[in-house]
Amino acid sequence: MRKRGGTLRAGVIGIGIGSHHMHGYATHPRCELVAVCDLNVDRAKALAEKYGATYVFRDYRQLISMDELDIVSVATPNYLHARMAIAALRAGKDVLCEKPMATRLADAEAMVAEARKAKKRLMIDMSYRFNPLQQEMRRRIERGDLGEIYYAKSHYTRRKGIPFGASAWFVSKRMAGGGPSVDLAVHAFDLVWWQMGSPKPTWVVGSMYDKLLPARAAKAGVVGDVDDLAAGMVKFDTGQTIFFEASWDGHIPGHEGYEIYGTKGGAACWDWESNLKMVQYADDKRGKSVDRPVKATGKGVNAFWHFVDACLDRRMKMLASGEECVHVARVLDALNRSQRTGKPIKL
Repeated sequence: MRKRGGTLRAGVIGIGIGSHHMHGYATHPRCELVAVCDLNVDRAKALAEKYGATYVFRDYRQLISMDELDIVSVATPNYLHARMAIAALRAGKDVLCEKPMATRLADAEAMVAEARKAKKRLMIDMSYRFNPLQQEMRRRIERGDLGEIYYAKSHYTRRKGIPFGASAWFVSKRMAGGGPSVDLAVHAFDLVWWQMGSPKPTWVVGSMYDKLLPARAAKAGVVGDVDDLAAGMVKFDTGQTIFFEASWDGHIPGHEGYEIYGTKGGAACWDWESNLKMVQYADDKRGKSVDRPVKATGKGVNAFWHFVDACLDRRMKMLASGEECVHVARVLDALNRSQRTGKPIKL
């Protein structure tokens, strides 16, 4: 690994959500943003100037071939994740990849295999895990405040939120891999799964619908062939169960949040897109129900700083490693197969 005075040098591929990666690397005291890549070169140059990057490329292969880079972020449309991440790993870079890992399970598994072979770090940007309130709830669950967790349900639905316009690739099956079944369900499932300790999934059953998207897409002048609502249930080798649902559009108010059921207490959160709130529920010594708002005990750290820290200290456990998050890819793949076959899928 090349370090100058203990500083890592970073490159970012993709300047949409990738602008957050740029900011994260540029503000970390032991990281330097060096290179940026995007098809929109003018916009890439503007962001490179803003965050202090020296090099701007249109071809991602030029970026990953730079010997001076230590870490690379892949923040491109979903169908490019695996191709670019594997190329960067083979070039000797540690990689932070946007969610979902890939559009095909085989590609997600190949990413993990390549990271293992190259002895490089691979992390997925499961951004909601890094919220200080979510991390506080994880600590409470780990110390047993809720007792034995046996069931959870999670919702990530929008009233009107199909991503058209500049993000129209989101509604292309080839480029996105799916609709909210991969865009939102990845968070709806992952967040409660992580809170529950990431048990091993064994069965998945689910349904997917495209009842509203075709007409909305036609009106917008866009070709869309993905789902607009997905729902699934996952059972684990521990006996625990998660139900999750995700929707871009529906004639019902939007809702982001989850409920976790434990033998000593429960927890719920809502409005995680705008104004996250969280409450812990329990009974007092007299058996009376008590509701306790959850407050963060620390600032937490964003995914980009965490990734840099984990690359500087190879002994540090990453909060969302590729090896862990490939289980999320397996669940989303099984959700799709359950829809196609009309049957539960055994993992």
